Amino acid sequence: MASVKKIVSWIWPLHVKRLEGKITSVLEVSFEHGKKVLNAGDVNYSFGALHDVFRIALQRAKIIEHPPTDVLILGFGAGSIASIIVDEYGQHAKIYGVEADPVVIQIANDEFNLKRFSNLEMENVKAEDFIANNKRKFDLIAVDVFVEANVPESCKTNAFLVGLYGTLTKNGRVVFNEMPEIKFSDNDEFSNRFRNSFDEIEIHTLHVGGSPNRIFIGYRRK
Repeated sequence: MASVKKIVSWIWPLHVKRLEGKITSVLEVSFEHGKKVLNAGDVNYSFGALHDVFRIALQRAKIIEHPPTDVLILGFGAGSIASIIVDEYGQHAKIYGVEADPVVIQIANDEFNLKRFSNLEMENVKAEDFIANNKRKFDLIAVDVFVEANVPESCKTNAFLVGLYGTLTKNGRVVFNEMPEIKFSDNDEFSNRFRNSFDEIEIHTLHVGGSPNRIFIGYRRK
């Protein structure tokens, strides 16, 4: 039956499951273009356009040339970023997933087979609370924290960005995804805040699917 749904989904999306999240009001599992995806309203959370965005973003962060050993994923969703690292790039990093919505974790387990990630540890906590209390170090941090199309303001503060920097190992990097409503600028308030929080940064605008994404890559060199 799943194979039939995949074929039909190339013509139109097929909805599998619809749940109310604790943070996001509507979470929907669907087959789209032959793949099972997780959406929140009109925004893809995992394995759709978001997957394509992070595939490019991680390439820009050079994780193929410099494979990470300890990865933190803030806004784990259904496991899209972990899938790129493990399934597509064949890397064997220890992955720590942080997801604030317990319903998303339930969907990830039930519909997206998290058990296949043998080196995965999950925690149900808000990203900003994790960073504020964390003592671990990671050489790659992926930040994909959204409530539908918006990054919470609590994840764009100086304190959060400084916390990300402090959570990195030397030569580690942060890959931070956002979809700003305003016109893209490398000198807006958040860009300058990000620039001031890391030793070296890159900003990439990616046009994948609908709304463009802006990817910030921040490095710790000290």
